[in-house]
Amino acid sequence: MKAISTFHQIDLAAFSDQELDRKLSGEGVQLEIGPFTVNVQLAFKNIRDDFIRIYREYSFYDEPVIHDNYVHIYGRNFYRQHIKPQAFVDVGMNEDFIPLPASMGMVSLEMGLNWQVASACKQYLMFHAGVVAKDGVGIIMPAASGSGKSTLAAGLSYRGWQLHSDEFGLLDLDTEELVPYPRAVSLKNESISVMKKWVSESHDNHLDYFTDEYEGTPKGTICYMRPTIESIEAMHVRTTPNVVILPIFDPTSKPEIRPVTKTMAFFRTVMSSANYGDIGADAFRAISNLIDRSHVCEIVYPTLKDAVNLVEQIVSENVGDKNE
Repeated sequence: MKAISTFHQIDLAAFSDQELDRKLSGEGVQLEIGPFTVNVQLAFKNIRDDFIRIYREYSFYDEPVIHDNYVHIYGRNFYRQHIKPQAFVDVGMNEDFIPLPASMGMVSLEMGLNWQVASACKQYLMFHAGVVAKDGVGIIMPAASGSGKSTLAAGLSYRGWQLHSDEFGLLDLDTEELVPYPRAVSLKNESISVMKKWVSESHDNHLDYFTDEYEGTPKGTICYMRPTIESIEAMHVRTTPNVVILPIFDPTSKPEIRPVTKTMAFFRTVMSSANYGDIGADAFRAISNLIDRSHVCEIVYPTLKDAVNLVEQIVSENVGDKNE
């Protein structure tokens, strides 16, 4: 167990640029994201710049701690470091990552962080889902890639909801509470301009919340977005889930809330879990309890604004009175 309370945490902004450069390019910085601590080492300046832009508001340890994860991004030799830079991902236990051009280095970093949680996290039941919370309402939005769950979770977070994650929903099997893991939000293709416009409506200097856009990745153009400061500060605030929404983005549709049986919601939630089979009976019981106490439905929406309105309508009409 990590003795978090015994170490003094300082904000990244407290370091000078020279200190940050030295730490990230040397022994690394010790970053806390929700229940995990990761040591990050970055050999490329452009990756360090984007990392600082996104993670500057997070907590860092100024003394050694036990790390849950370790990510080192570097060039494997002089040629790949300085002449034709290529970002190689070292997570300490897997060398199967395909190196990317160093210009896409932030993609490599997030890929390494994703792999470590997806492959090694056994203490929590994990869902491929967007997760948000507000005023005692915890919403899980399990969905496949391309469904718009990341955009919807991010959009809700910039309208007052606590972002747990746009990618990993974590459920504590003992307490059946959602465990926040508010990493950088991964935006792809058309969702990038949608979220830049969305954030600009409520935040000045909104471009400071986004990395550069990385074109030509296996998933098209990718950009990473910083979670709200409120979500970062609340990364240890848990919520019991009580709403399951299955989102479907369809630009040709009309906004609609569709009923879903609890049986269907159960199976869709099971299908979204990356470690359901590893955990077994405890996972079955946790999802059964989750679905039993939750309002479940499906939403179809053509725009982010429509989706946010539908989510807030569902909460107001079905669970709002229970949490006042």
